[in-house]
Amino acid sequence: MPQGMVIPVVVLCIACYTGQGFFNKLFSMRYQGPPAAATPVYATLFGGIVAVVTLCLAGFRFAPSLETVLLGCATGVVLFLYNLGMIRAARSGPYAFQSIVMLFGSIVVCLVFSALWWGDRMGPAQLVGIGVMLVAFVVLNSGGVDFSGVKKEYFFWVVLLFFSNGFYGVLMDAQQRLLPEQRNEMILITFLSSAGVSLAYLLITQREQALAAFQMGHAALGFAVGSSVCAAFAVFLLMLLLAYIPSYILFTICNGGLLVASALLCAVVLKEKMTRRTVAGIGLSVLSIVLLSI
Repeated sequence: MPQGMVIPVVVLCIACYTGQGFFNKLFSMRYQGPPAAATPVYATLFGGIVAVVTLCLAGFRFAPSLETVLLGCATGVVLFLYNLGMIRAARSGPYAFQSIVMLFGSIVVCLVFSALWWGDRMGPAQLVGIGVMLVAFVVLNSGGVDFSGVKKEYFFWVVLLFFSNGFYGVLMDAQQRLLPEQRNEMILITFLSSAGVSLAYLLITQREQALAAFQMGHAALGFAVGSSVCAAFAVFLLMLLLAYIPSYILFTICNGGLLVASALLCAVVLKEKMTRRTVAGIGLSVLSIVLLSI
């Protein structure tokens, strides 16, 4: 990829992730099956569709090495644990706090691992930029934090979210450093294994109701497909960008861009009110992206 195409591809990647999150939100609003089955049903469809779209993008070529198979399966399990943490944490405590911790994990875990394992180093502007983005996450999500009546198990699921979201990025980054030519194989194995584990979880938890859980309505199915297609392109572009941008910087920029784009999209399309906190968080996110680009 020409160096001049890196920034446009980053913007396109953020747009695809924004589409994934927006369609996911619409799916959750329209899903007509058992509420407890919404996430495993979505994760099963999501993983399968992403794998199929990736196979098409790869021209139906699939020749993974043993290392890619192992890394892909490990990443698929981590992705399942992330989805499980999202479900359980959302049921047992404030969503705003779990969002902050989740986003911190995607940046901090990648940053620490890259420094200790790969020997990566950052300049002063990049360090400040990451710090500003972490502050932006807190500003954007801190308004709904209330720990009254929260059980101890909530914090276990939040910690699981922190590490699963972080190690998802670590494993993706490691595969691209070691075997960049097997990008598509890594994506396909990751999401197929995640879909398989999610389906098994659905069968265990829902039992005889598992098949009925997929009767979600045409609108919800359409939003699930839309979210999955956006995700397939987003992950494809993300893996491509890892060859040009360090993981801890790329994930910081993508998360910040996603927060800004999602806030603007919800304000324009869903007519959600823009508060002063939201505007301040968007401003800090933009400042962070500028600092990380220096």
